[in-house]
Amino acid sequence: MGNPMAANLIKAGYAVTVHDLVPDKAKNLIALGADWAPTLASGSANADIIITSLPGPAQVRQVMLGEAGILALARPGATVIDTSTSAVDLVKQLVDVAARRNIDFLEAPVTNAVEFAALGKLSIFVGGAKDIYEKNLPVFKVLGEKIFHVGAPGNGATVKLLTNLLWFIGAAAIGEGLMLGAKAGVPLDMVWEAIKSSAGNSWVAEHDVPSIFAGHYDPSFSLALCCKDLGLINEVANAQGFDLKMGALAYSLFKEAKATYGEDAGELHVVRLLEERAGLFLRPPHGQVENKKVAKTLVIGELTHTPPARQPALMADAREHMPQGVAENYRYWGDDQTVFVHNAKGCRFTDCDGKTFVDFRLGYGPIILGYRDERVDNAVIRQITQDGVLTGFSTALDIAVAKQIKALCPNIQKLRFANSGTEAVMGAVRTARGFTKRDRIAIVEGGFHGLYDEMMWKSDVEGWDPKGQTAPNIIPFGGGIPARTRDLVDLIPLNSFEALEHLFATRAESLACVVLEPIIGNCGSISATQAWLQRLRDLCDLNGTLLLIDEVKTGFRVAKGGAQQLYGIHADLTTYAKAMGNGYPVAAFGGRAEVMDVVGSHKGGVVHGGTYTANLVALSAAHATLNIIAETDALQTIDRVGAQIRDLLGRVFTKAGLEHAFAGPPAMFGIHFTPKVPTNYRDWRITNSELYREFAWNLIGLGVMLEPDSREPWFICEAHQQLDLGWLEEVATKAMAAAQTTCPHP
Repeated sequence: MGNPMAANLIKAGYAVTVHDLVPDKAKNLIALGADWAPTLASGSANADIIITSLPGPAQVRQVMLGEAGILALARPGATVIDTSTSAVDLVKQLVDVAARRNIDFLEAPVTNAVEFAALGKLSIFVGGAKDIYEKNLPVFKVLGEKIFHVGAPGNGATVKLLTNLLWFIGAAAIGEGLMLGAKAGVPLDMVWEAIKSSAGNSWVAEHDVPSIFAGHYDPSFSLALCCKDLGLINEVANAQGFDLKMGALAYSLFKEAKATYGEDAGELHVVRLLEERAGLFLRPPHGQVENKKVAKTLVIGELTHTPPARQPALMADAREHMPQGVAENYRYWGDDQTVFVHNAKGCRFTDCDGKTFVDFRLGYGPIILGYRDERVDNAVIRQITQDGVLTGFSTALDIAVAKQIKALCPNIQKLRFANSGTEAVMGAVRTARGFTKRDRIAIVEGGFHGLYDEMMWKSDVEGWDPKGQTAPNIIPFGGGIPARTRDLVDLIPLNSFEALEHLFATRAESLACVVLEPIIGNCGSISATQAWLQRLRDLCDLNGTLLLIDEVKTGFRVAKGGAQQLYGIHADLTTYAKAMGNGYPVAAFGGRAEVMDVVGSHKGGVVHGGTYTANLVALSAAHATLNIIAETDALQTIDRVGAQIRDLLGRVFTKAGLEHAFAGPPAMFGIHFTPKVPTNYRDWRITNSELYREFAWNLIGLGVMLEPDSREPWFICEAHQQLDLGWLEEVATKAMAAAQTTCPHP
């Protein structure tokens, strides 16, 4: 909680100095304008207010007390505010020590989800003298939405801990209630709807039930922390002269869960403990019987009943109204396999038949935080309900989002908005042609730059013989693409210096731009080498050709500044979309000011427009998403989790005796069954893509959603941090074993 609280204080205009035992955690705060204190002493000596956020009583004692503690280092007259959840007797000790040194002390434990800290919407329970509380109320109002002065020191810890007691008891009770419904044969989704419409609903239920159904058991709060707080809760009660009955029972249950699953396991493993005792896992629609492959079967006594599937009926109905029964081509997986989604939250979605999937497809990459991220959705709701959606005029939000993009991406000096990646690429290519007064464009094999005619030509690698001497044929993506749209387009293989030099030797005077994804999002994240991309940059400069980097998939995903930050090479023009809005339809293109200034309504200017361009639903989503990306460690979390998932998959493949290679960064990595990382699309052709397809379909059958094609990367979002990695490794092992049986590796 400490980091986002400090960020909010900086934004509110406070002069903030930060210290952290892990200095890298403070980098975002320093970027926002905070000063760095290398030691507690240097940070404490001159501060008017010192705010601490520590894991628990042991750390509070260590940091606060003793000759090297904050209370010994702070100057007389300063205020120390401890937002940690501490023990009552320790709080009283801190107050006494502070008073002897003429230091004002307040305990102020906070509660609510971490994302509420970033929004300044914490609930804060302040214990201490009322006059000190009132003097510091402006600070608390920056940090929280609901501020409670609870009286004497120690009461803050008591109130915070009793709210946690209700949370923990509620989690276990919810699990038992769901179990009762499942055992009675009531569909779990119906049980959940009943809970939501009754007095049994709560924030805990809204948070926990989807996590239980998904089987990841909420790792955002560890069993170790649960047991620590439950121990403190029982100590508080004992100090007041009575024993907690429910509290003691909850403590016992959580300790058993910790002993069973480990202290780092998520809090809702207490429900997993109950599931395993009952032999029934709470997976909609009717629960999954342990050790039996009957995920869709309800067992009542000796009878079995398989609920009728809704997918076939929906597919048949959809076919009556839409070609192939889908809204766009890439959603059609065959009449039997086309997925109809019922709802989505976090890193999971549930289909029309109640099966829940951990999703690594993420809509081809837009979901960077997680489905239905409240920080983004609430910003959109506020925009819709308070200020409106569309007027056809400019707004201050246009400027704010443009500034956010420029702050993250130094390659952008000016930009325009669009509604999709396709629109952004169309606008950028037109701008390149308008600036250079040239017509030809070049694209890299394997890249995908949207659904408009000129960009819908590809190398037919699938129909190409890699053992032959000829290059792949160039073919259209499909019907309806006029042959003449090919006349101004050249294709070159990635990382081929020979092809690159030949392109400029033959096309230099007519080439407006070279368009590429340095990390190819439709080719398993096969990536440009640093040397090849630098040579491309140099040749563009030498010949007056613009470098157009398509960051529709990589932008605001692989790094805050996208792929260009990773390479340290900047384009003349760049396109963005997908992760920019966490699923809302928003895009942009921009670049050097002198290039972008050809866009406009002046005579000879490049035309750009669109009724829905910069609509306020899209921009409010982008504003919230980019703020989270800029000011939190969301992308660091994604990289960490992506690396963990990549590592566990590597273990699975190694144990299976498979040669394999990963391509691309952790946030969107590709898997290739081949001894070395492919260097271009033609190399992909000789990987064992059939084995990957079998592996992917097996994963889908086991509740892991991905594109069953190794050309599509595994996309990671912030919400994947809630995933049970042990479960994923177990599932991947089963999927690969089955794949090798049906599709032996050559």
